[in-house]
Amino acid sequence: MNFRLSLASAVTVSLALGAVSTASAQADTTRKTTSQTRVRVTKESNGEVAIRRDAAFIRDSIARADSITRLETMRRDSAARADSLANIERMRRDSIARDSSARADSAARAAAVTTPPPATTNDTIRSPGMPTMSSDSYGRHRGGWYVGLGGGAAVPTWTISDFYKTGFGVTVPIGWQPQNAAFGIRFDLGYSRFNGREPGGSNGLSFQPDDPNIFSATGNLTLDLLKFGESRRGALYLVGGGGLYRFTNFFSGDRTDNEVQSAFEGKPSTKGGLTGGAGLAFPIGGASVFVESRYTNAYTQGEETRWVPIIFGLKWR
Repeated sequence: MNFRLSLASAVTVSLALGAVSTASAQADTTRKTTSQTRVRVTKESNGEVAIRRDAAFIRDSIARADSITRLETMRRDSAARADSLANIERMRRDSIARDSSARADSAARAAAVTTPPPATTNDTIRSPGMPTMSSDSYGRHRGGWYVGLGGGAAVPTWTISDFYKTGFGVTVPIGWQPQNAAFGIRFDLGYSRFNGREPGGSNGLSFQPDDPNIFSATGNLTLDLLKFGESRRGALYLVGGGGLYRFTNFFSGDRTDNEVQSAFEGKPSTKGGLTGGAGLAFPIGGASVFVESRYTNAYTQGEETRWVPIIFGLKWR
């Protein structure tokens, strides 16, 4: 009896505890069940920093891309504005050129109406800064005037060769002759001096004559027979004329009585005379080298005084 009561009591207590547990479990269904088992969570040491750096890099890249886009946009705008300005400037220059051409054409037409056409010539148009050396331009630009200086031998002939030996002479020719003309005029200022021969021998001199001096001033005509060389400034020419000759210390001879006499009694005297000969000129740069010889006859007392100067010199235009 007692065992049964004890067993019934134990069953009753167990059922009561089970109900209480079930009620408690049902009453706590709204609570979040938390596991009592711990889960180990690990993280990288630089995880958070790396994420932040990646975010900053992305922001910087986006900012740079925006800047590059803005700069490219500005460059295109600037290029477009420059092209517009260039087009405007080109249109302005074209307009000015058209206006200038129109004005020049109008002026040319007006000049053609009011001005008669120029005469046709054989001259070519030459640049004033680069003149040519043709014969026409040379004579025109230089005016045809020239001056020279020459010297050489004075060879006595005829009677005076018995008393005088070859001496020397100088001359200064001053002339005018256009380069394209055959004729010209020339004035010559000259000086000649002979050497007296020693006495004795076939000349029959009993004394040695003094060396005479002959000053001359003559006017001559020139004639170019042939032109050649650069700009036709070389020439084979004739020259002849007459003038005055002044003698000092001069003796002459008279073959009629075979005596030596003083032509002017020891006094200076001036006589007239004639001269004529030929020459050859070679152009060298702006000058001409010439060689010339003329037969000269002065009308001195007694027999005429004759000599032949042989001259080398230069002429400048």
